[in-house]
Amino acid sequence: MKILASAYACEPGAGSEQGKGWNLALEMARQGHTVTVLTCGSHHRAAIERYLQNNDVPERLTFAWHDIPGWPGPGYQNPHRIRQHYYRWQMTARTAAAELHAENHYDVIHHLTWTVLRWPSFLGGLGPPFIFGPVGGGESAPWRLRQGFPRRGMAFEFKRDLLNLASRLDPMALRCLAQADVILVTDEATRRYVPPWWQGKAHVVPDIYAPPAVGEPVFLSKASSDGPSILFAGRLEYWKGVQFALGAVARLRGHIPGLRLTIAGTGPDEAYLRAIAEEKGIAGMVRFVGQVPHAEMHRLYGSHDIFLFPSLHDSAGQAIGEAMAHGLPIVCLDLGGPGVAVDSTCGVVIETRAQGRPAVEQRIAEALAQLCSDRDRLLALKAGAFARAEQYSYRRRVEAMVEQFYRPSPTKRVAGSAATPRGRPETP
Repeated sequence: MKILASAYACEPGAGSEQGKGWNLALEMARQGHTVTVLTCGSHHRAAIERYLQNNDVPERLTFAWHDIPGWPGPGYQNPHRIRQHYYRWQMTARTAAAELHAENHYDVIHHLTWTVLRWPSFLGGLGPPFIFGPVGGGESAPWRLRQGFPRRGMAFEFKRDLLNLASRLDPMALRCLAQADVILVTDEATRRYVPPWWQGKAHVVPDIYAPPAVGEPVFLSKASSDGPSILFAGRLEYWKGVQFALGAVARLRGHIPGLRLTIAGTGPDEAYLRAIAEEKGIAGMVRFVGQVPHAEMHRLYGSHDIFLFPSLHDSAGQAIGEAMAHGLPIVCLDLGGPGVAVDSTCGVVIETRAQGRPAVEQRIAEALAQLCSDRDRLLALKAGAFARAEQYSYRRRVEAMVEQFYRPSPTKRVAGSAATPRGRPETP
């Protein structure tokens, strides 16, 4: 098939959205499809061209650079006004996509990145079937779990709630959904933001991907003098839920000898989290290791036993796929994409319905305690994490995407299909 992939974020060797855009497009080409990637040149052209000079990629993978005249991308390290830049880029990309289609006659156009429902793409209605997503962003931090948020967090959540409500009336977002032949959403909460008359073409598809599996299932802490080791990796913002991880570890102090928590990442709420660790008397059990280069993350995954990811509204959370590829069982909340992607074969999903912060912290603590004390179950979940990682590999995900939503014609497929049952993802 001939595919036009819209990937504002797309870069080799990167994590998060940039890595996902690159790996999906590369895998499509490896599976024999002719792929043109429309991406932001000022953000990614130099890195992509440098990679192409030194590495072999399929000849059927090509790139089209699109930039906003007079406004280069602000970058990801200090992303001032990057959301405004992204929105404007999407609006101006339609002309570039139309010209590319007139020249290449694509079979399908797929919006890959960024993946937020309220941030529309304008590539529908150009002729080929248009796939939008997977997109998230409809999740919301439960009110009971907002207790203890920093003041900035309370204000941001309120603003986010208003933006999600406004998106239901946003003519640009509604136009995008109307023109999409297939709408892929990361979770049921986001799906509820799709108007009822388009629910039939909305499908729940986890937006989590895993690299090739690394290593074999082992219980690392039993092979050393150290106690069980727990890892969190992500941006240090209140909505990532690290405060729940700290509360859970505090409850286990004195009960599990040698227990330690490693926190990898930086962000605006690092001081807030360090203060919690000090207040709860667990600063000696917690290591803040800062931002770890993506290429070096395998070392951290390989030296820990459990991956704890208590995010409140992550649509994806690519660190989950990476952790599973290293055989780490996942402990997460039943919210957002992680709550859909993780099951009882590879981790523990903590129920949050009608629960306050103390109750959720206690449930996380109980799950960690059980895994740390039950070697057989931990090893079984490690093996399950490897298996789940294979299901979420880029190869398997692209195969499923093409089979389910590219052929036959997405329009024909959706017209004859029912909506996905509540909470049950279609893939992998």
